[in-house]
Amino acid sequence: MAARIGQDRERKLALARSAARSIARGEFLFLDSGSTNLALAEVLPDDFDLTVATNAIDVAATVLHRQDLQLIVIGGSVHPAVGGCVDADAIMQVQRLNIDRCFIGACAVSAQGGISAVDPTDATFKRTLLSLSRVSVAMVTNEKLETRAPHRIAGAKTISQLTVEHDAPAARLALLRRAGATIMTATPPG
Repeated sequence: MAARIGQDRERKLALARSAARSIARGEFLFLDSGSTNLALAEVLPDDFDLTVATNAIDVAATVLHRQDLQLIVIGGSVHPAVGGCVDADAIMQVQRLNIDRCFIGACAVSAQGGISAVDPTDATFKRTLLSLSRVSVAMVTNEKLETRAPHRIAGAKTISQLTVEHDAPAARLALLRRAGATIMTATPPG
């Protein structure tokens, strides 16, 4: 996680700004672990009466500095590669929530393999999040499109919205659309 935070920062902020436009006033959000979700924490709308829950240490620290956001931290053992808590304790805590909009981290996204994760425990946590969320959003950088990771989270059409970069390859997006994905294209960085 620490290594990914600074990579492609402007591109991740562009994805985050575009995805943030879908947030409604008063929503209960869940920001899953991930460097793009960390960027989202930085650009959440001001004075929207939002409650933000997260399992990610870096996301929690960012949200904590905002006086207009209510923060709920999901705890447990911190998984160093994930950058957050995804163990059984974290899953039990999440199961008590009614989430309006979940921003789920994705390691890989493809038409055939859907959304997947590298770590099996992380994948289980993300499946739980999806089952408890009214709306789900995944922000996907270009290098994750049409790639696969070992642990399937959900089919591409299961996610309410995939937010992709402004220059995402058209052929890859066409495959995802044929698989039933709803895609929103981000505005260019800058």
